[in-house]
Amino acid sequence: MAVPSNPNNYLCTRRLGLRLLEVSDAGAMSRLLENDSEALRMSASMADPMTVEAAREWISRRTAPDQRVFGILLMRSGEFIGSIGFGGPMEMPHVGYWIGRPHWNHGYATEAVLGLIEYARWLGIPALQADTFPDNPASSRVLIKAGFEYKGQVSLHLPLRGGDSELNHYEIKLGKTR
Repeated sequence: MAVPSNPNNYLCTRRLGLRLLEVSDAGAMSRLLENDSEALRMSASMADPMTVEAAREWISRRTAPDQRVFGILLMRSGEFIGSIGFGGPMEMPHVGYWIGRPHWNHGYATEAVLGLIEYARWLGIPALQADTFPDNPASSRVLIKAGFEYKGQVSLHLPLRGGDSELNHYEIKLGKTR
């Protein structure tokens, strides 16, 4: 991935454009997720159903100063297909991502995670972490393909998922490129 002249706003991978998430993405997000309870169940923080209003609220929480969250766009068409980003302490921010079901099994999640890793490395972030639900092996495979290491299980309180949940925890150490 080449880091562009203004990498805080837009990143490019081979097939994807990653640009800062915008409230105007709520309609596309809702269309991809509104009738997909199975996919929403794999998210720690998304409402089910994912209405346009719920999408706006989710997006607004991801535009805080300690968050770097991008919409994932197909380069060939500009179509919005998901989001990826990180937030929290810059010593080891938490990574999260999702891809709409029509775009599964094309390698987009792995490509987006690899792009985000390069961006984090460019920023000088020393490490990233991510969690997946144990019944989401596809997301675990994405992280492992991108170089994350499984570190065990963690228990997190997830109100939208009924309280405490056991999650698989992954980490990756990054070297600096600057």
